[in-house]
Amino acid sequence: MHPSRLAFFAVLAVALPALAAETAISQKNQTFSMATATIHSGDTVHFHNDDTVTHNITVKSADDDTDDLGLQKPGQMVSHKFDAKGVYHVVCSIHPRMKMTVTVQ
Repeated sequence: MHPSRLAFFAVLAVALPALAAETAISQKNQTFSMATATIHSGDTVHFHNDDTVTHNITVKSADDDTDDLGLQKPGQMVSHKFDAKGVYHVVCSIHPRMKMTVTVQ
């Protein structure tokens, strides 16, 4: 392989893990499609309301920082970018039995 191509692939291999990813979580039948998700810092999670009722996503970190993503009507999506490593608890403040955990590495 030509040295310049080899260098390109070496740079690409180092850069790709640093790219932020996106994760989609569905809400249906008043439950999240995943009970847990593991992502990397800088990743974004999209919460899709595929239910017939309104939801309200609240993200709480281990140090009690809370981010209320607001009301989410059926068919709507809200997103949250997880910048800091840690464990986050996600709940629907309207339906408190809707819970999931997001671990950010």
